[in-house]
Amino acid sequence: MKTPWRLAFGVLFAVVMTTAQGDQTQDDLERLGMSRGIVAYLDLPPGGAKQVIDLAKASELTIYFQSSDARQVAAVRETADSENLLGTRVFAHHGASETIHLANNVADCVWVSDDGNTSDEEVKRALRPQGKAFIGGRSFVKPVPSGMDDWSHPYHGPNNNPQSRDQHVRGSFRTQFLAKPTFSPMPEQSVIAGGRIFKAMGHIAHKANQNEWLNTLLCINAYNGTLLWERPNPPGFMIHRNTMIATEDALYMGDNESCKVIDALTGDIRDEIVIPKGMVDGPVWKWMAMRDGVLYALLGNEEIQVGTQASERKGLGHWPWGMWEGHDYKDPKTAFGFGRTFVAIDVKTKKILWRHHEEEFMDARSVCMNQNQLFAFSPQKYLACIDLKDGKLLWKSIEKELLEAIGGNAPAQHYITGYATTCYSKCNDDYVFFAGPQRKRLVSVRAKDGSVNWT
Repeated sequence: MKTPWRLAFGVLFAVVMTTAQGDQTQDDLERLGMSRGIVAYLDLPPGGAKQVIDLAKASELTIYFQSSDARQVAAVRETADSENLLGTRVFAHHGASETIHLANNVADCVWVSDDGNTSDEEVKRALRPQGKAFIGGRSFVKPVPSGMDDWSHPYHGPNNNPQSRDQHVRGSFRTQFLAKPTFSPMPEQSVIAGGRIFKAMGHIAHKANQNEWLNTLLCINAYNGTLLWERPNPPGFMIHRNTMIATEDALYMGDNESCKVIDALTGDIRDEIVIPKGMVDGPVWKWMAMRDGVLYALLGNEEIQVGTQASERKGLGHWPWGMWEGHDYKDPKTAFGFGRTFVAIDVKTKKILWRHHEEEFMDARSVCMNQNQLFAFSPQKYLACIDLKDGKLLWKSIEKELLEAIGGNAPAQHYITGYATTCYSKCNDDYVFFAGPQRKRLVSVRAKDGSVNWT
C-alpha cells in the first residue's frame, strides 16, 4: 500500500503528464492549422502512438500512418482500436518509407519523423498543393503549380463558357476520391477556387436519401474530398443562378437580401454587401460576376418564394420533370433572375462605381460579359450592350431579325430540352451566342453592334 506522499506524488505526476500531452496535441494542431483533412505520418513521432491518436481525438482529422517497423504499426492499430478510431479515422499500414502509399495530391499534411528515408519529391507527390510537410526539423508548403485553373463562376467565368484552361487534368483519368454528398437535392450549383469546392444544394428532394442536404452549402477539399464545413442556405431562394463566385480566400454568395462574403477557411460570414434602397428595385441578387477587384451585379424585385420539398420515396435515381413552383417564368416582375438595374462595386471599399437602369426587365440567364462589354437580353424586347468601365449603354438592338432569331421562351422543364433556369448565352470579344433549354436555335450575334452573324 502506498504512503500518502507517494500517492500525492503519483497524482501530481499524472497531472503533469496529462498537461504535457495536451500541450503537445495543441501544438500539433496549431502547426497544422486545420481540424479536418488527411494527415500522413511516416514513423512514430517522439510521443509515440499516443501522440498520433491524441491528434485524431482532438480533431476531426483522418490519420494515415505508415512505417517499415511492424511494431510501430501494431502500436498505432492497438491504440486506435482502443479508442474506436481504427478503420474509421485512423489507418495504419506496414511499408517502407521510401514510398508513401497514398495517391498523388491527396494529403493535407505529411509528417516525417526521420529526415532522410523519404525524399522531398515523394512527399510533394503525396501532398496536395498548399499542403504542409514537416520533415525532422524542416518544413515546407507545396506550391500551386502553374497552369492550374479555378472554376470561379457557375459557368467557369463571366463569359459563361464552360471550358477549363487547366493544363494538368490530362491523359488517362483515375478516381481521386469518393466522398459525401453521395446524393444531392435539386437544384445544385458549384464553384471552385483555392483548392476548395463550394457546393450549394437546393430545395427539392426527389428521394429520401437527399433530405439531409436540403438547402445546404458545403465546402469540400478539392483534392481529397474532406468536408471542411457546412452551413444552411436561405430557405425560399432559388439558388440555380449566377450568384456564386469563389476566390482564393472567400465565397461571394448573393441571395434575396445581400451578397454574403463567406470565409473560405471557416464558413463564417465575414462581410456583407448591401445595395442602398432606392438605387435598385429590390434587394434580390439576380446575377453576379467578378473581375480585377470589381463585382458586377444585376439586382431587382422580390421573387416567387420556393418551398422546401422533402421526400419519403426510397430508392435511387429517377426524378420527375415537373413544372415546379416558379419555373414557368410567367411574370418578369417576380420570375427568377429578372431585374432592371446593374451595378459595379469595388470589392474592397464596397463603393458603387456605376449604376445602369433599364425600364424593361432583363433576364439573368442571358447575361454574360467579355473583357470590355456586358450583354443583357430582355426577351422579345431588345439586346443591350453596356460598357464595363462606366456602365454606359454602348448599343441597344431592337431589330426584328435579331429578336426573331433568339426567340421567346419555349416550354422547358423537359428531359430533352433541360432545366429552365440554365443560362442560354455565352460570349467572347467578338460575338455573343444564344442557345439553351428554352431556345430552338443557335444564334451568333456581333458584339460590336448586335447584328445577327448567323443562325
